[in-house]
Amino acid sequence: MIYPLQIQDLTVSIDEKIILKDVNLSIEQKGLYTVVGPNGGGKTTLVKSILNLIKPLKGEIKIFGMPNDRYLEKEVIGYLPQRSPARENFPIKVKDVVRMGALRCKEKNVEKIVAQALEKVGMIDFSEKVFSQLSIGQQQKVLIARAVVCKPKFLILDEPTTGLDVDSQKAFYEMIKRFVDENMTVLMVTHDIGFVIDFSDGVFCINQTMLSHKICDNFQISREFFDKLYGYGVRPIVHRHGETDD
Repeated sequence: MIYPLQIQDLTVSIDEKIILKDVNLSIEQKGLYTVVGPNGGGKTTLVKSILNLIKPLKGEIKIFGMPNDRYLEKEVIGYLPQRSPARENFPIKVKDVVRMGALRCKEKNVEKIVAQALEKVGMIDFSEKVFSQLSIGQQQKVLIARAVVCKPKFLILDEPTTGLDVDSQKAFYEMIKRFVDENMTVLMVTHDIGFVIDFSDGVFCINQTMLSHKICDNFQISREFFDKLYGYGVRPIVHRHGETDD
């Protein structure tokens, strides 16, 4: 069987400091998977390693059975990086933001696939709008459209719901689940433990090394889990998406 993602014995050093050590994980079937862990625990480093933006000291990363560097030469991975405050003021139309993601698409009709991507995220009516004039939630949808415009089989999202209110987060997660239903594998870095419970098919818990890999039907939040993951006592605050207070 060819897995969407396999990582074996991954160790990554930045400025002579070990950020990830002996990480092993696998995604064996399509779905929506999450990476959780403390700040500085190596989540973004893991993402950049998968994307071949950082070279590991040792270890192997395979995407659909191919070494990640070779896969990226042939195929496109959808990627939404962490939010950058500067990008909200960038004077560009929505359709042109999405067009920037189409540079490596095999489809030659760029206008068609840009429109399809915007339709997919519910932003087709905003094609001619200026990106910086959109709400944070709308901007995120446009950036997701840019990430999926080439119809990748694998999508990576790094803290995509930062700054979104609860309703916008719920809508965002439901949109991502629709991508999974369309045969896409999604890996998402998040701090939203409520999301992990309600929406994720599996969770990878990382603090420099792989602490836990769970299928979410069996995922239990406990004080011991948080102490192990974050390295100090924290009190989890979990909001169940879709529930309202009386």
